Amino acid sequence: MKTPRRMTLGLLLGLLLLPWASWAEAESNPPPLVLILDASGSMWGQVGGENKIVIARRVLGELIDELPEGAEVGLVAYGHRRKGDCSDIETLASIGPLDRVALKATVDGLQPTGKTPITASIKAALEVVEQHGEPATVILLSDGLETCGGDPCETVRLARESGAELVLHVVGFDVEGEDLSQLQCVAQAGGGLFLGAKDAGELSAALDAVTALPVDAPVGRLAVRAVADGGLQDVAVHVTRREDGTEAGGARTYTRKETNPTSIPLADGAYDVRVRVVGVKGDHERSFTIEIADGNTVEKALDYSTGELSIGVTRNGGLSDAVFKVYVAGTQDEVASGRTYTSEKSNPATVRLVAGSYDVEVGSVEIANKPWASLGTLEIEPGGSKAVSHVFESGTLTVGAVRGSERVDATVHVVDAETGKAVAQARTYKGPPSNPKTFEVLPGRYRVRFKTVGKEPSKREIEVTVGAGAQVSRDIDFDS
Repeated sequence: MKTPRRMTLGLLLGLLLLPWASWAEAESNPPPLVLILDASGSMWGQVGGENKIVIARRVLGELIDELPEGAEVGLVAYGHRRKGDCSDIETLASIGPLDRVALKATVDGLQPTGKTPITASIKAALEVVEQHGEPATVILLSDGLETCGGDPCETVRLARESGAELVLHVVGFDVEGEDLSQLQCVAQAGGGLFLGAKDAGELSAALDAVTALPVDAPVGRLAVRAVADGGLQDVAVHVTRREDGTEAGGARTYTRKETNPTSIPLADGAYDVRVRVVGVKGDHERSFTIEIADGNTVEKALDYSTGELSIGVTRNGGLSDAVFKVYVAGTQDEVASGRTYTSEKSNPATVRLVAGSYDVEVGSVEIANKPWASLGTLEIEPGGSKAVSHVFESGTLTVGAVRGSERVDATVHVVDAETGKAVAQARTYKGPPSNPKTFEVLPGRYRVRFKTVGKEPSKREIEVTVGAGAQVSRDIDFDS
């Protein structure tokens, strides 16, 4: 019986794959299925406090129980017998009538031990399909990448070009954070899907989804090619159905020609597509809509070529420490940020941005008022450079608290006399370096409020005007 979590995820993927699933349900004899199971040593790793191999056994057992009568299934496993042996691949079951009890017992008996020879295991699965002589679905379940030096993507591509009748799907279990271009390439070369699963529920949903897909159902594709500065660019592509917003597919292009362009299988229909650039500042997201009809392929070419933006900040004639933020023009979508500091090595600061329109703001780190200034909307051209700068002005206000000839401990609050807004506060204590206390402030008029620290506090307030570049010093004598 399915758990509520499995049912929820299964329903989601069932909806997005409805045209294929319905086709599969209409067939009295579903296509043969070959499972390639990762039983390498890393499958002893844990997800949610449970060993991955334990999760995989349970989920595969549920899948086997749900396969229809008349299903034909084969099983290949790797890494389950010998440590460090790249030839540790075994065909545990050739394609034949489903024996649920025997197949589940075989899966439950696997003990992760060795390496991850994905290429060789795919070759073994190809032999199983060829011997059977019918188009088949192959599903690779792996928690990692090839560790035996093969090229699984090229193996699948050459096999299909040579007439191998199969579709190959890849389910990556607990593979977040890795460069998955190899696994995605395998699925793409095999005409199938790559689905990531980070826990037991998602593993169930992914296996349910790819098992439901027929071998020869007509499907369209979205092919996305991304480039930048003369080379391939990594982007993440996310597709949803326009009619109801449900998930329909996704992939990354990475920077390999085998996956860029990336190819996402889609049933006929209308889709919304969002693309986010990976590893480049600027242009966080692009969106467009597509229509798949009669199994056609929609091709999109996206250029993320960059230009350079240089931001310089000075104050009173010298380099000034400031922070900056860059937004997609007309939005609050922040695409870059940084700090100039006061060194010629970092001021002006430079960032590379995808060509486009941006709004730039700078904020002073040194001035107590924390002023921000807009540098307007800038156009960054591919391969070009744009330099902008801002000049802050300030004055120096130095105040101290005394009783006669002795310095005393007091709190100090500096307030903008025009707006009443608090600008700065501090405590003088009883001597240097905090008494007198120095503040860098914008030119203007200020009220400075003092209050001694002790059992019988006294208060004083003065008003001062500070000009650009000026230095204003005041000592407040609580005896006067």
